[in-house]
Amino acid sequence: MGVKGLKSYIEGNNLYLKDCHFKGSKLIIDGCNLCNALYEDSKHDLKHGGDYIIYEILVRKFFAALTNCNIEPYVILDGGSDHTDKKLETLKQHARQRIKTGKDLSVGRQCYGGGVKPTLLKIVFRQILCLLKIPFVQCMEEADWEIAALANQWNCPVLSNDSDFFIFELKAGVLPISHFQWDKDSTQKFIPAKRFLVSNFYKCFHNLSKQFLPLFAALAGNDYVNVTKHTIRWEEFSSCSGYHARLDGILHWLCGFQNTKEAIGAFLDCLGDQKTRDQVRKALTTCQKEYELTKSNVAQFFLKDVVPSKLPEELQILPKWMRMPLCKGRMGSTLIDALVLQRVRLSVQVENFDFLSCNAISRPIRQVLYGLLLSDQKQREDRKPIVAHVEPGECYVEEYDREGLTVTSVWVKAACPVSGKDLHLETLHKAPREQRVQVLYDTLGVSKLISTPIAAKFQLPVYVTCYWLSKADPQPSLEHLWALLLGFVFGELGGRYKGQTGIALVWNRLNNLRRHTTPGGPNLLAAHTYSQWQNCMKDSYQLNQLLCLPKAEVWPHPEVARLYCGPLVHEAAARLRRGATPESFLSGGPIPLQLFRDLECAVLDSLDEDVRDRLQKRSPQHQPRRRAQTIGGVDELARQLYQMFDGDVDEDDEDCGGRRGKAKSEDEEDHVQIRTRHKKKSRALRDCSPGKLNKRDRVMWA
Repeated sequence: MGVKGLKSYIEGNNLYLKDCHFKGSKLIIDGCNLCNALYEDSKHDLKHGGDYIIYEILVRKFFAALTNCNIEPYVILDGGSDHTDKKLETLKQHARQRIKTGKDLSVGRQCYGGGVKPTLLKIVFRQILCLLKIPFVQCMEEADWEIAALANQWNCPVLSNDSDFFIFELKAGVLPISHFQWDKDSTQKFIPAKRFLVSNFYKCFHNLSKQFLPLFAALAGNDYVNVTKHTIRWEEFSSCSGYHARLDGILHWLCGFQNTKEAIGAFLDCLGDQKTRDQVRKALTTCQKEYELTKSNVAQFFLKDVVPSKLPEELQILPKWMRMPLCKGRMGSTLIDALVLQRVRLSVQVENFDFLSCNAISRPIRQVLYGLLLSDQKQREDRKPIVAHVEPGECYVEEYDREGLTVTSVWVKAACPVSGKDLHLETLHKAPREQRVQVLYDTLGVSKLISTPIAAKFQLPVYVTCYWLSKADPQPSLEHLWALLLGFVFGELGGRYKGQTGIALVWNRLNNLRRHTTPGGPNLLAAHTYSQWQNCMKDSYQLNQLLCLPKAEVWPHPEVARLYCGPLVHEAAARLRRGATPESFLSGGPIPLQLFRDLECAVLDSLDEDVRDRLQKRSPQHQPRRRAQTIGGVDELARQLYQMFDGDVDEDDEDCGGRRGKAKSEDEEDHVQIRTRHKKKSRALRDCSPGKLNKRDRVMWA
């Protein structure tokens, strides 16, 4: 975001950025910018959907480094999109770039940045902030102004890579994240950084003062206004050549005027008809006001845990009971956009771009989300849905998504299952708990509680997995499910069971899978399949938040960072398709294997019989296993035989079932399979009652 090219322009001149040793101060952090920058700069996985566990470790180290230097962080996160829509076109351009980047990553091209981030990254970041007890607030709208205002109020710098903060008049300046060397020698009690001060910047230009910078941002074309199509050839005024000549030319041109009024008048004289001039004058004036700072609205939230009282009229629609959970990040900002704007921008992922968008699978979940949010609302006059017929009282939300490689929009009807037809947003938090639970059950196709004893935090992921297996297109295979569950186990071993006997061996083996890298793009079927699962998880998580079920400790939030590890899951799926078994990854201790089998049983028992049969028929070479079976004896012999027939195995990959010989496609069938024969389950898988997602016609929708 911000003025394109301004950050690199400033970085190219040592007079603008000054070295500093930062310590012992408050620090206002642009949360969304930091969230993305930490992941992007670390070059962690992008093409497999995210490496959240390693990201969690990185975030923890970052805040530990601040503590080591006696720095007090205050994180401010973006909320909903700007209600005036002044940045809508900019957001569409960014969406187009993300689609292009996602496509490039899917075919193995190296891409850094471009806006494509793992689907669950924001949820993971908020959860880590909560775990670390880092003070943070989620704004109701975009956070830039609040960040700048609080920094000035507390006389401390802003940490961000957003070039908009070079335009605000910040007393203590800006510390660009890209120059904030927090990962250097931990024995130092300061962080080497570079600081930008507006006062240093405009002193480098004769007759340029701070009042000109907002006008400069508008003329250069920022996220709020773009008048570049009306401009003259700015390069003619520049003292340099190359990429930055245009920005340099605008600054030198502004030096020729005494004040902004005179400069605006001169610029308008270069334009054509009066109508165009009036529009541009209004845009330039509005842009200047965007950078005018007054007292912060969020200071009292940090000091007294009070919800900001000043809300634009358009945001007054937010019920009072939702405002504190939103501020504390216990509800996602998507809820604000759906309620206030009746428009939602969906994320772009690394997927198969020849298929329908991965966002489509979880649209029924979002429909319920919209139904609850808009239960007492009317369709906005400026959001007339483009559908064949709209019944009185119906509401639609416009979803921005992709179709192929093109940004498109779809009108989605807000709808609730019958169990939620009497719920109203104003009193949703007070509705009977059983009714709110039933809405979530009906949405995900749940007919009963999970009978297999698993930790409560796995309930939501298990039901999300059942939804995914029932609705995904193309259909996931049993190997895809196994690989996903191995990711669950990996996360749990590194958390709850870390340090227990026998755990380290299995964890290290799974971690070796995570570290295994293959050139080129991901397997597109696996990428598309797991991108769909992440979407289901994200939207179910948000629905769970809106229904206030975590607060009631009914379906507690899972530790999202420990649910999905893209590189591990993709590599495990590939090896499973080539004949490995889940047991070959988990041998060495009873806990990992039992955890895997409990999770597998919980999923299979919760599926409709036809979905379960379809899943198992797609992998006829894999025989069902008994829950209580342990590795040993015949299983160990089979593993050894498998390795003999499968070729040499790297020492790091021992017992992983992986091969180092000639690679095969996931979709190839193995001609030789050494497999342990297991007895049929003594206990038949229970049939599921009506209401499952593959029998959606049985669920009545209001």
